[in-house]
Amino acid sequence: MQFYADECFPVPAVTYLKSLGYSIIHAYDKNHIQKSDHFHLLTSKKLERILITLDRDFNSYETADLKGYPGVIIISAGSTTPLHIITVCQKLLNFISHDLAKESLLKITVNKLIKIKNGKIIYEKFL
Repeated sequence: MQFYADECFPVPAVTYLKSLGYSIIHAYDKNHIQKSDHFHLLTSKKLERILITLDRDFNSYETADLKGYPGVIIISAGSTTPLHIITVCQKLLNFISHDLAKESLLKITVNKLIKIKNGKIIYEKFL
C-alpha cells in the first residue's frame, strides 16, 4: 500500500512508517503547505495513494462519492502525539488492504475500524 499524509499527520509518524517499509509521502515532501482538504484529496488521487490524516474535517466526505479515489483514512487516536499515532498505526495497518480502503473513507480509533462508502457503514471491526 502507498500513502499520502496531509499536513495534519505528524512527520515523526511518517518517518517511523517509512522505517517499517511503508511507502508514504508527506505533504511537506511535495511543499503542499496550507492547502485545502480538497487539494489533499485530489493530490492523493493524482499520486494514486491512500490519503492518511488526523483532520476530522474529512468526516464531511462520509457521504461523498469517492469513486476513482484510492481512499481516505482518518485516524482519531484521542491524542495527536506522534508516539500515540504510531501505536495506532501499528495496530491498524495489519488490518487494512488497498482493496479495503479503495473508494472509501476509513475511520480508525484506538480499538475500532469503520469503513464508510457513499454515506453507509459497510464494514466495522473491533481491533
